[in-house]
Amino acid sequence: MLWNYLTSRKYHCFSLNQMNRPVLDVALLPSLISPESLTGQTVIVVDVLRATTTIVSAFYNGCAEIMPQPTVEAAREAFRQFQGDAVIGGERGGKIVEGFHHGNSPIEYTPSTIKGKTLILATTNGTVAMEHCRAANRVLIGAMVNLEAVAQQVKEDSQVTVICSGTDRCITSEDVLFAGALVDRIMALRTESNQPSGQLTDMASIALGHWKTTRQELDQGKPLADFFRNARGGINLVKIGHDPDIVFASQIDTFDLVPELDLQHWIINDPQSPKN
Repeated sequence: MLWNYLTSRKYHCFSLNQMNRPVLDVALLPSLISPESLTGQTVIVVDVLRATTTIVSAFYNGCAEIMPQPTVEAAREAFRQFQGDAVIGGERGGKIVEGFHHGNSPIEYTPSTIKGKTLILATTNGTVAMEHCRAANRVLIGAMVNLEAVAQQVKEDSQVTVICSGTDRCITSEDVLFAGALVDRIMALRTESNQPSGQLTDMASIALGHWKTTRQELDQGKPLADFFRNARGGINLVKIGHDPDIVFASQIDTFDLVPELDLQHWIINDPQSPKN
């Protein structure tokens, strides 16, 4: 019964835009929320393993801008037409696409490979999830590595939805853990400033509960990476030799930056640039 409820495409029983108080919502997969319902909202896209973690890491190491692409073919065409210093990166099945410069590892986008360059990126889940968010007011890029920075950015926004990218169209634990941790942080920040913490949707409550249960074990010394290794996406990464990416992605609050998708030009701009 619970699984049928979670995977129902119509789990929202109310319109967030019609509520008078702040609302925190979570979509456990992009397909579980209609794109139209995101109109006017602040949306955080998360793909902890690994697209959004990689995006944050690339910007920290000097990437100029990122052009997210929904398919390998679209990425190749964008790279062919691009005039300037660019690299093309991405994966299918966790492995680098043939002919691409880089894969989807947050570790490989070092300053020597990405500084000052445009990254054209196509991933199986994360860049596809962004396509779902074109009606939103703002689209931010979130991961465990910039959790606090994201919470600070959205704490005063009235309608906030976290879109979990999942893995191969399936709900995956690491994205839900991020969603729950972000909801927890936002509520704490609002409480500290004597603001209403906000109404949680059922999915936000489920994500928050998942995070709080996991946090009990984290407080007892279990590494977050261990939880990620047992998640759907983590199991695949371990099989293909990318365990270091799991360790990297499990680090909380490593970076104090929040990339934002320019919805008009469909480019993620450098959050460290003076113009942003």
